Amino acid sequence: MKTKLLFICFLLFSIAAHCQLFQNNYEYTQGHLTDANLAKVNDGTNDVVVASNLLSAASPIPILKRLQEDGTIVWSKTYDDTSLANARIFDIENYFDLIFITGSIDVNGVKKVFSARIEAQTGDILDDKYYDIVSQNFNSTGFNVIITETDATGDSNVNPGLLITGYFGNCPNADPSCNLNIGFALRTDLNLNTLWTAEVDSSVSGNLDYDFVNGAVETSDGFVLTGSATGEDNGNVQAGVLVHKIDFEGGFVWDSSYIFGNSRDLSVDAYYDTGSDEVFLLTNFSSWHHFGVTAVDNANGTIEATKSWYVNELNFELDFYGFSLLESLSNSDNLVVYGYRRDYFDGTDTNQSNIIIYEFDKATGNEVGTSYQYLAPFQETQPDPYNLWNTQLPLIYYPDMAIIDSDATTPIHYTVGFRNGDAANGGLANIEFINVDAQKMNECDNIVIDYTRNALGTVDFISNVTSTLVTTTDNLMALNDTAITLDFDSCSTSLSLQDQDKLNIRLYPNPASSYIFLGNTEVSEIQIMDIHGKKVFEAKSYSNDEGIFIGNLKTGVYFINVKVSSKTSESLKLIKK
Repeated sequence: MKTKLLFICFLLFSIAAHCQLFQNNYEYTQGHLTDANLAKVNDGTNDVVVASNLLSAASPIPILKRLQEDGTIVWSKTYDDTSLANARIFDIENYFDLIFITGSIDVNGVKKVFSARIEAQTGDILDDKYYDIVSQNFNSTGFNVIITETDATGDSNVNPGLLITGYFGNCPNADPSCNLNIGFALRTDLNLNTLWTAEVDSSVSGNLDYDFVNGAVETSDGFVLTGSATGEDNGNVQAGVLVHKIDFEGGFVWDSSYIFGNSRDLSVDAYYDTGSDEVFLLTNFSSWHHFGVTAVDNANGTIEATKSWYVNELNFELDFYGFSLLESLSNSDNLVVYGYRRDYFDGTDTNQSNIIIYEFDKATGNEVGTSYQYLAPFQETQPDPYNLWNTQLPLIYYPDMAIIDSDATTPIHYTVGFRNGDAANGGLANIEFINVDAQKMNECDNIVIDYTRNALGTVDFISNVTSTLVTTTDNLMALNDTAITLDFDSCSTSLSLQDQDKLNIRLYPNPASSYIFLGNTEVSEIQIMDIHGKKVFEAKSYSNDEGIFIGNLKTGVYFINVKVSSKTSESLKLIKK
């Protein structure tokens, strides 16, 4: 009896601890919201700024919204230059009371990488510029921006500013068949003035000539760049994993780019471990349809074989891709992968872009704890060059979809995804904003995902990926900010696992693996159905001392219909893990 009481007390404590979790969605009635990414505001608050782009009948319009740690909107604004066109934000970063963004904007029919400095308190534009890399005839796009305070000029003084990464070339949009795609890293000061630009390129060309830089991590003595490098394997040209380092002045240090799969591989994010002086790169492999991690020695780029791996979903389901790599909330020896699953059939629809999370031990790559998939109904709504799933896996754009807030009273992860709005209102694409605790739990629906870990094994190195400094010209812009109103809702109104006590019925634990309890002794009938509506359990009575055994059910989502003695019934949602 004492053991059971302790178990129930633990359950009650767990439920209370999760009360601060939320899962909100934000809708703008004038069009679809896409390209979600986010950054924490470091101005003494625990606020977060979420960036996205509005896709409507007219040209795209960037949108920023500042949210308090409970998801409440502080301000929301659009940003547009009436003299230019097709402005898009692809990444956002914060520096004390300033927000910096990067993306692309069309100038006389040519796409240009741009950056802007924004007041974090109000969302007001302070300064903005676009850049001609090498030539004003080249198209260019910025995909990632980080803050750095390193010496960028060689005068032994710090130069606080930005490192923007992306690609430039002949084609306006991401296109592997373009005859010229070159990656770049652009260093500016805090006033957005160029300090230097390094191009990153492979001499291999072909129908997958696809060199780009989509991200960077700062180490003790330089920047390790992520993205794609063009290589050749048995006479076949294909996109490989970019593993490339430059110093703080843009000079080449080393390259360990490689080919592993059969078509398109790439690295999408990286984490620098100061203690071991290693860089962990998050990778996606097209041949395996899954994510992995490649660990390299920061000093020389040597791949650490025992710490490099990829995963497969246990039942050989496909298309689980990583986007962001963060520190664990529970153990400094672990890292956490956030990503999206391309396809998941929920019994009615095949949903895209469900958020996935995987925690692993840095030393072994072994899975730590439970891995989850957070459920939200979403199908991409219209053709767009930067759709996540316009091919098997994203061609180029892997936004910062998750961040860590280590300053909060209880450290937490924030992540963003998508949800289709009410069909009666047009079914617009909404931005889903979720916080996740150390147990990797969210407030609403999730299922358990099981993976197997595989050693990376032998790779084919690409020997001719180089970097060199190139010229860049700065140009002024005139972005305007306009306050807007976003509709705000929470999944808890219909999907929450916690708002389930209307008839004094409290379903716990949820998710559960073996026994569930209803917290109500007046229950007269219980039915459990799977997502296809098939009855998998039925009982005409219930004892709260015994609970309901669900250990024989498969992992997934179930619906419980509970009837109480008054003949009133209620439906609850159960996650079986």
